[in-house]
Amino acid sequence: MNTDLTSENLKKAAYWMIILVGSVFGLIYFRSFLEPIVLALLVWYLIRTTRKYIAKISIRGKALPHWLQRIIAFILTLSCIYGIYQIISVNISLIASNSESYDQNLQMFLQQMHEFTQKYDFLPNVEEAIEKIDYQSILSTTFSSLSVALGNFTLVIVYVIFFLIEENYLDKKLRNMFQKEGSRRNVADIFDRISRSINKYFTVKTEVSLITGVISYVLLLILGVDFPVLWAFIIFVLNYIPYVGSLVATLLPAIFSIFQFASFWPFIYVLLTIEVVQIFIGNYVEPKLMGRTLNLSPLVVLIALSFWGSIWGILGMILSVPLISILVIISAQFPSTRGLAVLLSENGNLSDLDHINDEIPIT
Repeated sequence: MNTDLTSENLKKAAYWMIILVGSVFGLIYFRSFLEPIVLALLVWYLIRTTRKYIAKISIRGKALPHWLQRIIAFILTLSCIYGIYQIISVNISLIASNSESYDQNLQMFLQQMHEFTQKYDFLPNVEEAIEKIDYQSILSTTFSSLSVALGNFTLVIVYVIFFLIEENYLDKKLRNMFQKEGSRRNVADIFDRISRSINKYFTVKTEVSLITGVISYVLLLILGVDFPVLWAFIIFVLNYIPYVGSLVATLLPAIFSIFQFASFWPFIYVLLTIEVVQIFIGNYVEPKLMGRTLNLSPLVVLIALSFWGSIWGILGMILSVPLISILVIISAQFPSTRGLAVLLSENGNLSDLDHINDEIPIT
């Protein structure tokens, strides 16, 4: 009896290991195929959220038709994304056109450092390494990558259009998949929990990132750092990445200030100023807005961040927390996977996620 039980457990463990390895391999191998679909889902979600706000608009006491709400939300979302692309591309072009001036400032800075630190032997090696860096090539590559991203975005738009069309038939498909009212209600409730959790996360993150970006823009403008709009946008985006995003977002404009001012002090001013903003908002404002909605272990978030970042880059880092949150919500609904949800949670308390006592039958 015990032998059969052990054999069954080993089989289950082997099956899960095969599924896990296969999933990781698929995520890596099919990255170029999956990324546009994931981006399309994000854009579709933005359109869906925008449409909810547009639905509140009424003309003569009547709400706008659903088809008109979707069209307006679609146009507004894509216009905003295209406007952001234009801002980034213009700023990068300006940096590339002034790269020689920034390179001269860097050489002046290194010369000043060399005069004050001649006793250190490592500085000549640093100078030699920096001289080998082709800044114009890096900026040109970045601009080309943005152009490729815009080309891929055409495919993303196509996916978004089909997602919007498919959305009309989702309820009908759920009714046909789950004939029993209880099962259908349970599945709909799980989708609702996932939607509310992700909406809460992205809404709070967007508000916090926007506040951080706007304040950083004003401070960079006061400090006289070039391209404050670009750095504010980078700070806005990188704040979606837990832990490391805010640090990198702070370092980038600080490092750039060395290229602009040929001095170490602006680096200190920019670094401390932006970091104070990040610490205050990250430790006081965001926790009050976010609360304990996600209930995720910080260690799990860090591991997920490293994992998704290693296979999907920045996009994976941004999606790491929502994906883990979805995994916890779904795992908490089934007795066979509830232990996994407990391990991934922050305190092991899943009372907010309790909903189903038995597994959902698909009938």
